[in-house]
Amino acid sequence: MQKVCLHKDLKISSLPRIGSNRFHAHRSHSYCTYYFVAGKTRKALTLLQVIKDKKLPLDAYAYTAAIEACAKASMSRKALELLGEMEGIGIAPSGVTYSVAITACGNGGEWEKALGLLDTMRQKNLKINLITYNAAITAISKAAKKTAKNRGQSGKLHRTVMRMLDQMREDGIEPDGFSFSAAISCCGSEGHWKEALELMDIMQKGGPRTTPNKIAYTAAIASCGQSGQADEALRLFRQMKDQGLSVDRVAYNAVFSALRVAKRADLAFDLWAEMVDTKPFEVNSIAVAKLDEVSTPDIITVTDAIGALSSASDTVEDRYRVDKVFAEAVRRNIVLRSDTLDSKWEIDLSGMSFPVARAACRYVITSISKSTSNREFEDLTFITGVGVGKSFYKGSNGVPDLPTQQTSLQKYVQQILISDFHPEIESYVPSLAKGTICIGSESICKWAERQ
Repeated sequence: MQKVCLHKDLKISSLPRIGSNRFHAHRSHSYCTYYFVAGKTRKALTLLQVIKDKKLPLDAYAYTAAIEACAKASMSRKALELLGEMEGIGIAPSGVTYSVAITACGNGGEWEKALGLLDTMRQKNLKINLITYNAAITAISKAAKKTAKNRGQSGKLHRTVMRMLDQMREDGIEPDGFSFSAAISCCGSEGHWKEALELMDIMQKGGPRTTPNKIAYTAAIASCGQSGQADEALRLFRQMKDQGLSVDRVAYNAVFSALRVAKRADLAFDLWAEMVDTKPFEVNSIAVAKLDEVSTPDIITVTDAIGALSSASDTVEDRYRVDKVFAEAVRRNIVLRSDTLDSKWEIDLSGMSFPVARAACRYVITSISKSTSNREFEDLTFITGVGVGKSFYKGSNGVPDLPTQQTSLQKYVQQILISDFHPEIESYVPSLAKGTICIGSESICKWAERQ
């Protein structure tokens, strides 16, 4: 049980006293609602506790506001506790009360309890409206996403979502764009991209309420992307233009993810060039959709773009493209930001994916060699951490690529310093700083002289 702390600034005496206690309780409910909207969940719950301590009249409105505050803060246990409490003192929850409780369960990862509340509503003959159904579908979709993140795409929640859509129709409620978007997201999280496309087809054939919007398209693109269906992801991406929809960063990132999983390096560089507006005008565009103000790349974009480019044959041209992407990311202050570096001689790679860390090594050493005279070279330190990282395949040239063998980022970077530089750059792990790799100034100088 979550303990609610009382705030001394929320005494009931501080509220305006107007008329009867009954009116005063409704006034208190208004304050509960205010604190919910303001994102002050604890204060809303405290106010409810003060009302109970003062033995003022309570009704479903006050409890519903408090449960809604719990939903905002993903406090599903507290929401269910309040729901049980109000029933215990004889206050009947309304349909709205159950709807916000279902939302609270969804935000707290309790999808089974959310469906249990839906069943309770049926048993009590309460009307289940579109908002309540959407809250339940969203709860399932969030659970599928969380499960996929922890265990991979092995769940069966997409079947539950499909049954939910059928149940809505049986109850005479037509699913809207929100219903379908959440269902598509659920299918994508579990790797069922074909089902996601079927839902998109239903939306496109439906009326105005189901016309796919940006959220639906992005969810469908992500569904294809997570399964490596790059062609389908790109087809949907182009369709957004035909529908007059702008393409934001989330949609771009979903396509980059698809290209990475499908190892489509040929298209990844073109898409990146289009996104950052460096592509020559005469080159055909992959996505002819109009960019909007939130279409600029972020670290996720960079990671997936470089991941897709690194899935190719590792030729000189492949590395050139990776280096171009990384250099643009540095210019845009996405990676190697100046406010995160102690100096240009100490670089933190620990939060980067393997392909991005590889590009960072090349960028840093090349930049230093070009901007530093021989007498100004210092020892260079890469911070990598010491834990075992991701697994990888070894390519034909011995360069770590993608998965069969476990390695640490530290060992990976040391291998890169051998494979990507000619002559090889010697490195060592300091005895008093096991989570770092050190390159002596003489090694950098020796390499720079050969360039």
